[in-house]
Amino acid sequence: MFDFFKKKAEEIPAAAAVETPRHFTNSIGMEFLYVDGGEYMMGRNPQYNEGGEVESPEHPVRLGGFWIAKYPVTQEQYFKLTRVNPSFFKNDKVEEESSRRHPVEQVSWFDAKAYVELMNRFEGKTRFYALPTEAQWEYAAKAGGNTRFSFGDSEALLDDYAIYEYSSNGRTSIVDDKLPNRLGIYGLLGNVWEWCEDDFFANYNGAPNDGSPRIGGAEGESFKVRRGGSYKTGYLCLRSSFRGYSRPDLVANDIGFRLVINGNPLR
Repeated sequence: MFDFFKKKAEEIPAAAAVETPRHFTNSIGMEFLYVDGGEYMMGRNPQYNEGGEVESPEHPVRLGGFWIAKYPVTQEQYFKLTRVNPSFFKNDKVEEESSRRHPVEQVSWFDAKAYVELMNRFEGKTRFYALPTEAQWEYAAKAGGNTRFSFGDSEALLDDYAIYEYSSNGRTSIVDDKLPNRLGIYGLLGNVWEWCEDDFFANYNGAPNDGSPRIGGAEGESFKVRRGGSYKTGYLCLRSSFRGYSRPDLVANDIGFRLVINGNPLR
């Protein structure tokens, strides 16, 4: 699924030997990594006795490649475009020198969408930057596997990868405080929940299988999906298939977001 294994150099034609860049930094210093497209099983893995109807049924999703932010949006990056910092964990709440590298929080889904629009305008793009779809987010989190967490199954390793209730000291931390997942993406586990594009539905019956967002319908009008758990949550919320949801106008000091790029930023 992911291009982890390469042919030996002597087997690669000369014209194909130069690999396409997989890292991009935009005009405000936001770093993105390219994720190869492919097919994966979305939803709870039946071999684990965890999750429930909300993560079911497990189903195949095939999606194209996309770029995902290496880190959640930081307070510094949010301020650069909006000239405000709504976050709770700043100034006297955390070390002021490092607070700019904490994830922005106390942003609603509407705030996150407004930031996406600002980013597109700032860089002269149209529908280029976006919130990740729920399928994109889980695909990146599973990183080519289908284990409980993006790094494997063992809760004993969580302290190395996640800012959550047992490792957070009751507050957020800098976005690169813990280890990244297998794709080099930081902060997918804990620290702050991350808004997704999708409306929330109580199960995956009728969900799209192409990685597009699930929008509309009476059931999906009131809530938006958020993923990844936070500094407040227990380990079960850090599972790759776990789904959270809130009203789109909710503001909380453990909810932030990250961006994706649905295009080619290198052109």
